[in-house]
Amino acid sequence: MMVLDSMQIKQRCCFLLLVIFGLLASTSVEVSAQEPGTPDSLVLQQILRRLDSLENVIKELRRSNAPADAQLSDLAALRAAAAAAAQEAAPDAPDEDQQSRTRNLGILNPEISVTGDVVGSFTAPNGGSNQFSATPREFEFSFQAALDPYTRTKVFVTREEDFAIAGAVEEEEEEAGGFEIEEGYMYWVGLPGGFGAKVGKFRQELGLYNRWHTHALFEVERPLATTTFLGEDGLIQTGASVVAPSFTVGPATQTLTLEATRANNDALFDGGSEIAFLGRFQNFWDLGSDAHLQLGVSGLTGDNDEAQVESRMLGVDLAFRWAPGGQQSNRDIQLKGEWIFAERETPVSVSEGSGGYIQLNYKVDPRWTIGARADVVDPYGIEPDIFQFVPSVTWWQSEWVRIRLQYNYLKFDGSDGNHTLLLQFVWAMGPDKHETY
Repeated sequence: MMVLDSMQIKQRCCFLLLVIFGLLASTSVEVSAQEPGTPDSLVLQQILRRLDSLENVIKELRRSNAPADAQLSDLAALRAAAAAAAQEAAPDAPDEDQQSRTRNLGILNPEISVTGDVVGSFTAPNGGSNQFSATPREFEFSFQAALDPYTRTKVFVTREEDFAIAGAVEEEEEEAGGFEIEEGYMYWVGLPGGFGAKVGKFRQELGLYNRWHTHALFEVERPLATTTFLGEDGLIQTGASVVAPSFTVGPATQTLTLEATRANNDALFDGGSEIAFLGRFQNFWDLGSDAHLQLGVSGLTGDNDEAQVESRMLGVDLAFRWAPGGQQSNRDIQLKGEWIFAERETPVSVSEGSGGYIQLNYKVDPRWTIGARADVVDPYGIEPDIFQFVPSVTWWQSEWVRIRLQYNYLKFDGSDGNHTLLLQFVWAMGPDKHETY
């Protein structure tokens, strides 16, 4: 009698398993074809008879002295037969036009996120009566989607309401309104040469924080110099932007951005319709695994022929960030500063103003951040200089909910100070929670 090696034993076991599965399948077919009244004992007897037959087959195989090559050929034939049977049983593949597109529905639906921002304030103005108020400062809906492999789109729909800070210069009150498009643009990725571009209505690349949405700032409101020269919302205009590929000179990496937009900012151009041009040149130094430094210069020019106003602006900004071990999400220190020079020219006068801020924020741990910002502004030389000091404490209850307590001390040159205490609640839901820009 021939002795089988381990490989031959495995092959025979595979053959037996295939035979067993075939017999069980045929049994299940016969059982399912029986009348509903067939006794369970009869079905059990049929299964036992088949098991006895299998035992006899196994015994015959053990006594078999057939050559191994013949057994291998039998096994190969059995496998081929099983594959052919499976092919016949499989349904015909549907045509491409008839295939279900259910799995592609995500491509047709944009990512939707919602952010809420409510501010409670207690104001103590110089020479005025104290007042408490609560304001639904902003509700924002964010829609984002990939249009194709080369373009993306972002649309931000917001409803905003102003809140008071004691001593701040109040802008002309706008009608309490509904929702409006804060930003809506599409942008290209992977353009030849490493260029980037976008078209639509967007926050422009001016300084450190103009791109940031209000709810993402380190303080409740924007820096005083920004609101003085650009308005409460910052610089948001419609046009096109091109970002050149980054390049390296020495240890620094440089980036150049050029933008051409409609000059309709009320604070700068009195709501005109001419073209404004903006350029930003940014340098970035990697100072090791724990720190980096950024220096930027921004320039803007535009006019409004109807109002006979021509405005120019130059901004310089500096940002330093230190995070031990490169873990910004756990603990870091950020020091930022910016200074703006602004000029408005009319047929009868030229007004110049300047202002800036310095800001320090320390993330103690993933939940707590303490910070302070100091502002100083000379608003076109018409009004006295304005000073403001803004300390704050921020607590992240979770990645969806943030609570901030802030104090504003605002003082005009030659007068007493004004005091405001703010309590801010920000929450968000959706895939792009608390997106910066």
